[in-house]
Amino acid sequence: MKVFLAALVAAIGLAWGAGYVLDNQFQITSPEAFTTEGARPNAPGGNLVQF
Repeated sequence: MKVFLAALVAAIGLAWGAGYVLDNQFQITSPEAFTTEGARPNAPGGNLVQF
């Protein structure tokens, strides 16, 4: 039972740590990500499909 609880705590810790790093370190906006001439969004949010 102790090993199961240790594994559960480790899995939760790893998942939280990975989520924190991915949310705060690797996310950038699309105008920053796509800066080439062929794929440059000139109006962020303006090219969305409206229903």
